[in-house]
Amino acid sequence: MEVVFDGGGVVEADNWRSQIMIGNRLFYVSKFFWALVRILSQYDQHQHETLIDLPEVAARLEQRIFVIAANLVDYNDKASKRLTYLETIVPHDRVKLRTSLFQLALPEKMEQKQPSRPQMIESSAEMLLRQSSSDEQNKINPARRNLPEVSSCVPSGKQMKSCCDDRISFLHESILHHIMSFMPARDVVRTSVLSPRWRPLWTSAPCLDINIDHFNMDRVKFNEFAESLFLCRGIDTLDILRLHSFAISAANFWIDHAINRKAKSIEFTEYKIWEPFYLNPGIIKFHSSYLRSLKLTNVILVTCIFHRLNHACPSLENLQLADSTLELPEISSRSLKTLEIIDCSVVKHLLIRTHKLVSLRFEGSRCRCTSKSILLTPSAVTLCDLSNAESIELSASVRQVAFDGVSTGRSMFINLRSLSLGEWCLSNNLSPILCFLRHSPLLEKLNLKLKLDCEKDEQTIQTARGISFAAEHLEKVTIYCTEGDARVPVLVNILRINARSLDRIDVKTY
Repeated sequence: MEVVFDGGGVVEADNWRSQIMIGNRLFYVSKFFWALVRILSQYDQHQHETLIDLPEVAARLEQRIFVIAANLVDYNDKASKRLTYLETIVPHDRVKLRTSLFQLALPEKMEQKQPSRPQMIESSAEMLLRQSSSDEQNKINPARRNLPEVSSCVPSGKQMKSCCDDRISFLHESILHHIMSFMPARDVVRTSVLSPRWRPLWTSAPCLDINIDHFNMDRVKFNEFAESLFLCRGIDTLDILRLHSFAISAANFWIDHAINRKAKSIEFTEYKIWEPFYLNPGIIKFHSSYLRSLKLTNVILVTCIFHRLNHACPSLENLQLADSTLELPEISSRSLKTLEIIDCSVVKHLLIRTHKLVSLRFEGSRCRCTSKSILLTPSAVTLCDLSNAESIELSASVRQVAFDGVSTGRSMFINLRSLSLGEWCLSNNLSPILCFLRHSPLLEKLNLKLKLDCEKDEQTIQTARGISFAAEHLEKVTIYCTEGDARVPVLVNILRINARSLDRIDVKTY
């Protein structure tokens, strides 16, 4: 049996999608396309290389709005607001981007006749470093002119020899690789000039941190560097990949490369001003018995690709999804222990069925009137089989929450100790929050995050009569609200009457 609580939301008008003119949709696709072209033109020095299918990105953006809109008026409103947002994007420092790009030397394009792997490694590193060293020298030399002479301070003889001993190079390879794990990939490659001992180490570094910020947003140089880096690595195992990209389709291949190289942890972030990156199921397989942690920011996840995460990654324990669009019906990994969904647009009714889950965080933006929140939609969620969860946060804006298993007679959240809920939990005269309190016998801490002034549809408490529950271990309650919220005294009274062990209730205003 399934008990459903409706937290409010917009009711969709019937058949409006079938009545909308195709020309209207193509109009917005065209507008989005040129807005995206303008954004890239402000960042790119190489206008002839887009590195991404812009018509496809524009079409996906329009399709996303088409799916989440409640009616034709809402569709036009969301499309217009998104277009306005795209047209106002300006780089943080346009002058710097155009006049002070890092001159990173990159491996030249491979000829048809491939060199041997040792030659390729050495030439790639040397060519990568040649211009890089020259560029760094241009930055350092002016500063050196202002430094006092220090030759008199330089030790001589045996003292100087002892100071110049290279002891780091004699460390075990695993220790050197551990040192490299704290460095950006660009600097990892630069270690090849330190000594013959270091020359091949970068090609087998188990951790790669490739960030477009380190290339001053030059997408072409970043793309060439990343492609050459993965090519030079060959078949060496890769434990950790941290990839921060910006509108480059090849990122799909780089993520898949990490999966094929037995990566245990993958973090991918698409640049925040750009549209969510489409994780292509035709490229990324997500079939790995090694992957334990996955963090994705600003991406689009579709059903078929997430099906593999649910069923083909038996070691996956930590999953974080942020600022993303989730076009999937369920999260049902049998190994997942930590799940975080932050500021995501959940297109379909989402079923969360993860028996081993210890921590669930479903958080939304506290202010939904910003440009960032234009395409965020109230989520519909079903919670099922979360008996091992010790911490749950459901502060996102939701229009419907369902608890699967209420009528079984057992406590659904038998191990829950920390609970944080949003405005939606007060709907239907407190039914959602009461469901949690009545099925969480070990609950110790409760946070309630009520509405902001800019939010609509405040939930009301019709009556406090007849409300009862047992919360024998509840010790602390914190209520976040706007000043003068009339519901707070009613909530405080209900909690004090039913939670005998309650030590303190804090009320904090926004």
